[in-house]
Amino acid sequence: MIRCENVTREFDGDGVFDVNIHVKGGEALGLLGPAGAGKSVLLRVLSGQLAAHEGRASIFGLECWSRRHQIFKKAVYAPAAPALEPGLTGEEYLKFFAQYHGLFNPQKARDLSEKMDVALTGQCHKMTIEDRKKLGLLTALSMDADVFLLDEPMNGLSVMAKNALIDVLAEIRARDAAILMTSHVLEEVRRTCTHVAIIRRGRLVVTQPVESLSLTRQKVYHITFQSPTEAAAFASEWESGVELIGARALVAIPASPQPLLRTLARYEVVDLIGGREDAEEGFLRFYGDELI
Repeated sequence: MIRCENVTREFDGDGVFDVNIHVKGGEALGLLGPAGAGKSVLLRVLSGQLAAHEGRASIFGLECWSRRHQIFKKAVYAPAAPALEPGLTGEEYLKFFAQYHGLFNPQKARDLSEKMDVALTGQCHKMTIEDRKKLGLLTALSMDADVFLLDEPMNGLSVMAKNALIDVLAEIRARDAAILMTSHVLEEVRRTCTHVAIIRRGRLVVTQPVESLSLTRQKVYHITFQSPTEAAAFASEWESGVELIGARALVAIPASPQPLLRTLARYEVVDLIGGREDAEEGFLRFYGDELI
């Protein structure tokens, strides 16, 4: 349902580069990364707000930029900070929204407002940040849509509201809708999604099923070379799974270390340390202290 094929879009110094993803009905993909990684830019491309500079972004097989009006008859986009009508109460806003969106399901909105404890009586501009967030999510999730694009839906919610949202998203997946959500918290994605895609500086680092996060263990080698030039030459030859920090390289491999050792024999190696890591440690290795 949701597909990106070699999508590139630069925007305000950030962007996404050569991104490939595919989300089928009944799946939820968590796009995971820190602020500035390109998550919101990708959702804006998919929601038809930005055109891809290269590649193709599509939903239901329709190109997102040129066919956005047709796509969003059956799809929903919820931005990280919802734009609400300030003078309306929550209940008035939902009624206003229902007049213009045929997908809106009033009964579903009533049910979700109880599950997520959404305050509908106060005016939007007097609501807390969390209540504004919950009202925006309630509006999006009350749609009888087949595709949901959710930008940081968990951010700013209480534990109780997050748990309710996780249940709602599971119900949406159960009726074969497709979900693409962004987050900067690994545990949120683990509890909500079927797949995870880690994005760093606009490029996908890895995409895999969430269930493999608890199963994947791999060897990570910390290699210190004689010079940064040596380290860069090694990284160019090895190509995949290398993180460079000056004269040091971090290499992750799931199998035998013999090919790595044979390659290292051609370089001036000062130090070599190896050890196993699980998926969460690997995620933190990709990002260090960039994540909350």
